[in-house]
Amino acid sequence: MSKYTDAGVDIGKQRELHSKIAEMISSTYRNAIVGAGHYSGVVKVGTQNIAIHVDGVGTKTLLSLKTGIYEPIGVDCVAMNVNDLVSIGARPVALVDYLALERPMEDVVEQLTKGLVKGAKESDAEIVGGETAIMPGVINGYDIACTAIGVVDSPKLGNDVRPGDVVLGLGSNGVHANGFSLVRKLIDEGKLSLKDWGEELMKPTRIYVREILAVLDKVKAVAHITGGSFTKLRRVTKYGLELRMPEPHEVFKEIERAGVPHDEMYRVFNMGVGMVVFTDRENAEVLKNFLSRYHEVFELGQVTEGDKIKIITYKNEILYL
Repeated sequence: MSKYTDAGVDIGKQRELHSKIAEMISSTYRNAIVGAGHYSGVVKVGTQNIAIHVDGVGTKTLLSLKTGIYEPIGVDCVAMNVNDLVSIGARPVALVDYLALERPMEDVVEQLTKGLVKGAKESDAEIVGGETAIMPGVINGYDIACTAIGVVDSPKLGNDVRPGDVVLGLGSNGVHANGFSLVRKLIDEGKLSLKDWGEELMKPTRIYVREILAVLDKVKAVAHITGGSFTKLRRVTKYGLELRMPEPHEVFKEIERAGVPHDEMYRVFNMGVGMVVFTDRENAEVLKNFLSRYHEVFELGQVTEGDKIKIITYKNEILYL
């Protein structure tokens, strides 16, 4: 059986490192409203609250080199940032990108840029600059990251989430851009066919900006499901959660059949849910009806007393995260 740690990624140790970094950088805060540890940082500049986030696409870039599919990676880079901005209620405004290349790769850069532009337009953000560096001996193939800024009146951090609140899930577009070190391990071992699943794996991360911004007045909190999967919900609330997960895309079942333990799937991948929305019972139906115009919407469950995240999987197994 294959776990994320077997592929070289230890989420627990990564969290420990994040905590150390957050403690160290907190000494720089002067105008920070939201520091490290949430989906985006927020700093007050004059009378305006500016939200900022930086992220990349991870080792999905290596899979793009094998498949020759690059444009979705540009969309991924935008999505991983703007989805995190909107998770605190911020409206994305601008992006800059950083592209590091092993060697000049004009065709790759053109396709990546097309993806960046597509993602920026979908999230109503402007790409106002960036940096391209040729770094032989440092970079294997290429790496790409974005920094995104947004504006927010009052950050939604989940402070008013309470037991009894409803938890909704918005459908994902597939694997998105997380867990690819594990996916690549399965491919390298011959347990998962890149020929059969390459196009499905390379689908871009879904962007949820417009629909979330349209319902901000009816939601209490929003959580983008990325690295660490549903443990990310801890950024939103320390209360308990009881969630019944939907039937996932076939690609997740194939990854599991390739040798990933069932419980590990829910600790690594989004399992068909790309964004989670918290709301009160009064607004739940209104939100479901509106959001279903954009994506498949699942009523996953509710916030509970206590502090355990209980997940009932599509196989009706019970997991605690």
